[in-house]
Amino acid sequence: MAFIQSSKNQTWLLPPDIRNMISSDHICYLVDSFVGELDFTDFELRYAGAGHPAYHPRILCKILIQAMIDGIRSSRKIARCIRENVVYMYLAEKLTPDFRTISDFRKNNGDLIREIFKNTINAAREIGAVGLEQLSIDGSVVKAFASNNSTVTKEELDVIDDYIDHMLKESIKTDELEDEQLQQCRGYDQLNTTSKNRVKSICKKYADKFHNSEQKKNLRWIKNLRKAKNISRINDVEKISLTDPESRFIKNKKGRIELGYNTQLTVDHKKGIIIANDVCQDRNDSHQFKPQLKLVEQYCGQLKESTKICADSGYMNEKNIQLLKQKNLDPYIPERTGKNNIKKVKIRKKENIFHVSSFIYDEQKDVYICPENQILKYYYEFYDKKRSLMRRVYRGINCRDCKSNQQCTNRNDGTRQLMVNHLSADRKCLNEKMSTAKAQKIFEQRKYTVEPVIGNYKQNLKFREFITRGLNSVKNEFNLVCAAINLKKVWLYSNNTNS
Repeated sequence: MAFIQSSKNQTWLLPPDIRNMISSDHICYLVDSFVGELDFTDFELRYAGAGHPAYHPRILCKILIQAMIDGIRSSRKIARCIRENVVYMYLAEKLTPDFRTISDFRKNNGDLIREIFKNTINAAREIGAVGLEQLSIDGSVVKAFASNNSTVTKEELDVIDDYIDHMLKESIKTDELEDEQLQQCRGYDQLNTTSKNRVKSICKKYADKFHNSEQKKNLRWIKNLRKAKNISRINDVEKISLTDPESRFIKNKKGRIELGYNTQLTVDHKKGIIIANDVCQDRNDSHQFKPQLKLVEQYCGQLKESTKICADSGYMNEKNIQLLKQKNLDPYIPERTGKNNIKKVKIRKKENIFHVSSFIYDEQKDVYICPENQILKYYYEFYDKKRSLMRRVYRGINCRDCKSNQQCTNRNDGTRQLMVNHLSADRKCLNEKMSTAKAQKIFEQRKYTVEPVIGNYKQNLKFREFITRGLNSVKNEFNLVCAAINLKKVWLYSNNTNS
């Protein structure tokens, strides 16, 4: 058998072009041209003048976008790819920024990263991949880069803070004592100011090593503790994380409560392009509908009338319905009862003739009539925070004398009570529309648009946990993920169109 002959130790006579080692249809060329069209004037003015030259933001942007497309988020792994991978060598223009430079750039340039995401939407609109005729909004919980064991309560935080204050006061006394001892040393008075400061710093360095003073080495930890205390006081949070004070305890899809952030997406139905994204600390989605529409209009302009807006039941509340009505948009949002609940209601209705669905409502008299022709009058109403609506309670008048009393109610007073949702006219109209087959078919389309996007970045890009801390930093990280997803879809759509 003959083998292909290799040239292990053979050197190139002429340096090769790095582009010859990359296939001509690689996505890195799109990343290169896309970032090349961005405006970096502000950066060029900021870094103009004397000083050590910095890496151009164009290079770092290309590296970060390509890394997100490849599912690489660690700054150390990205720095290693720049040294070892020809694609990253090409995008880095043969420079080798270290991991700290990459990490700091991603953390400190939120406005630029947001502009990158916005430009991916513009690029998708130019090739006709965005229709803005039907949109879907959804949220998903992403774990924070913090452990549940690192949390403390308000009372514990106050005790820790008092302890640290005591430690700092003791360290100040120690410093004053060391200064007095240092001034008594022979020859100290003959030194100039610069030499005195240098001697002080060196002596303190060795004194710290000798006394093993941990409080002086952990000033960063103390700073985080003070930040956690301020956030706890301002936001009135019962439990707060010391590693990421801005994260919140949120229940994920598996029912586990853990420290995380609530990520929000708005996806266009034409080709699945993300046209708005955000990260918040809310434990549910009901208050994120308005911010998402605001971001959509900020990135894409005013939406046309009768644009279809699909969202799950978590976004159902009166304010969201009124907002959609004001903007003349066409909402498709179901009430907060899933298919499983509907099946249970049907089963219970067959088994129990005194189920709430068997009671008849008289709108003129505002009373309910039970299967035994007994009347239930209005008793009181209250606001249900969980369902974000008003609920009305009706109570029976002559339930104790009814022959079916024991079958109808288990209450100690022997009266039957009904707790029903009090819906506004707009909400009733939306519920009637959602009960039609046409509306259900339109609503089901979100399963093939926004939900696959979430599954893509969680499963394929392994984006199940943030690697940065703080609300602003995780927003930058999520913007990069969404920009990478959009750019890859633009690349696939362009290749399919050209072929």
